[in-house]
Amino acid sequence: MFFQTVRPYQRNNYLFTKPDNNYVFFTGYAHMRPKIDAEFLMCFLQTDSFVRVVLDNCTGTSYPAINSNDLSNLEIDLPTSEDEQRRIGCFITNLDHLITLHQRKCKSCKKYYKCTRKLK
Repeated sequence: MFFQTVRPYQRNNYLFTKPDNNYVFFTGYAHMRPKIDAEFLMCFLQTDSFVRVVLDNCTGTSYPAINSNDLSNLEIDLPTSEDEQRRIGCFITNLDHLITLHQRKCKSCKKYYKCTRKLK
């Protein structure tokens, strides 16, 4: 998992499910190795409340950034049950995928509708 440490309000965080460690990432990211459910943590990192906490700990104004040590020292509230973390993370991830699919379908329908109107 990679957390964007520079301009974290952009929420360009990444969760990789690759089994190996053969990848290179930009220095504006912290490599996170969570000891909790990764999907749950990823969903949590995207929340407004967490981003506000990160921004409160950033340095700089036009180019706000947090270093990985300060990021690792932030405390978060989370369910203690690993099963609950997994279920919440899975649910939110599936919901995000469903929203993305519906957005694509809506875009496709709008494009189709626009084309059929031109033909008339």
